[in-house]
Amino acid sequence: MPSAQNAALFLSAVLAAFLSLVHAVPAYSGLAELSETSGDEVQDVEGKSPLSERQKWHLMARDLHRDVKTLRDQQFERDFRETVNMTAYEGVRITTPLLTPSDGCLSRNFSDLCLSRIYSILSWYEENWSLIENENLTSSLVKDIKRGTKRLLEAINSQLQIADGGVDQISRAPLSVRSAWMRKTTTHSILFNFTSVMIDTCRAVHYMSKRKAAHRAKDTKRPADWSSDKN
Repeated sequence: MPSAQNAALFLSAVLAAFLSLVHAVPAYSGLAELSETSGDEVQDVEGKSPLSERQKWHLMARDLHRDVKTLRDQQFERDFRETVNMTAYEGVRITTPLLTPSDGCLSRNFSDLCLSRIYSILSWYEENWSLIENENLTSSLVKDIKRGTKRLLEAINSQLQIADGGVDQISRAPLSVRSAWMRKTTTHSILFNFTSVMIDTCRAVHYMSKRKAAHRAKDTKRPADWSSDKN
């Protein structure tokens, strides 16, 4: 009997030690977030080469999307507390520029015109950002979004070399805000649609980055292929 008790105690001690080791091992997600850092010092996950211009654009666009979405949610909670779902305001949102399938920014119909269209639409939001600046929202976010939009536009312009008046002209008519209610719904409309634009922009720039990388990989393989063919 004592031997049986000793064996049971021994097994219990072994099990307790095993469980303590299991709980001590950290769990890691298989999907890592992209680095928040951007710039010339950023390197790929293997640390072998710096990010391409398109990859930097994607980081800029992703960070801008995050900030616009956060500001959108803050403004909605402040001005429309009685409503939980934003879909309730679909009928009162004003129309602001959006990316559409015809702009050629989808992988199935990608066009070189996509980038200039993104530039035109972002320019509209930059020009109308003063309305958001007057809404007493989180000042640091408002400034970060203004700075991030300008930075992304400059990056795109460095690629396109767009001259004044060289992009699609989107209506520059000033937004009409005649009441407190219209000011709230107009602000919500801009932030809601700007968020949608940034989702599509992130997707398009990410696709451009992968597309360019695929072309580069194909070009680097060609000399080796030619030499093997000659042999």
